[in-house]
Parts: sequence; structure tokens; C-alpha cells
Amino acid sequence: MHKVNMKPPDGGEPVEVEARPDIIVPLLVAGWSQCPQQKDKEGTEDAIDG
Repeated sequence: MHKVNMKPPDGGEPVEVEARPDIIVPLLVAGWSQCPQQKDKEGTEDAIDG
């Protein structure tokens, strides 16, 4: 399952959620926005697939 990072409207820490409309749409309506993938502790991006 694909995942996306969502940032809350209050500017808090992004949260990784499953990329499903039933999860993302309510967050978008509540003011959340999609943000770039977080880098791990070693400074590399997490793999999108696999």
C-alpha cells in the first residue's frame, strides 16, 4: 500500500497515512495538506515502493 505524509493545519509534525481516499479526504477537509516525504536519520529518503 502506498503512503503519503500529511501535515496538520496547526503546523505540527507530519503524519504518514495510507494513500486511500477514505483516509485522505477527511484530512484535507479538516485543513491538512500533503507534504514531501520525511528523510530518515541517515538523510536519505524512504523508498516509495518496495
